Amino acid sequence: MNWAALGAISEFLAALFFLLSFLFVGLQLKQNQEMQRSSHQREILNSAREFFAITRSSPEALKAVSVCMKDYADSTQAEKHIFSTWMIDFMLLVEQAWYMQKDGYINRASFAGFEAMMLSILATDGGMALWPTLKGSWGQDAATHFELLLAERQGSIPKHHELMPYL
Repeated sequence: MNWAALGAISEFLAALFFLLSFLFVGLQLKQNQEMQRSSHQREILNSAREFFAITRSSPEALKAVSVCMKDYADSTQAEKHIFSTWMIDFMLLVEQAWYMQKDGYINRASFAGFEAMMLSILATDGGMALWPTLKGSWGQDAATHFELLLAERQGSIPKHHELMPYL
């Protein structure tokens, strides 16, 4: 074997190892992306669990949410305050899920759950009373998305207290 052939083989092997290292780095990046997505998914679901623990751990909050969902106009000032802050907290969580889903950080199925829950809350008496004011606190694209869904599905969205009979 001459030096030229040996040089060509070594150049070929160097190029091959170079390509293999790029493939390895690509696989690591993809794996890291999947782990990051799983982490974001877990984070938003844990936030939702913590949010719903509010009514589970506070009878006062449970009562206020229940009353305001069914009859917002006749609820007390304290009940309206508890309900509106409860709803704002959930809206912020849903907005976060909206943008995370849009950017590919959580899957569409998880967001669909957040979307259905938000619509069921917005369909209640209290949700409808607060929506015109609160939608301005969301990003415009998220607010527009929910505004269109509310208009398209008007009358067919189950109310949150119908889905959760204990409310």
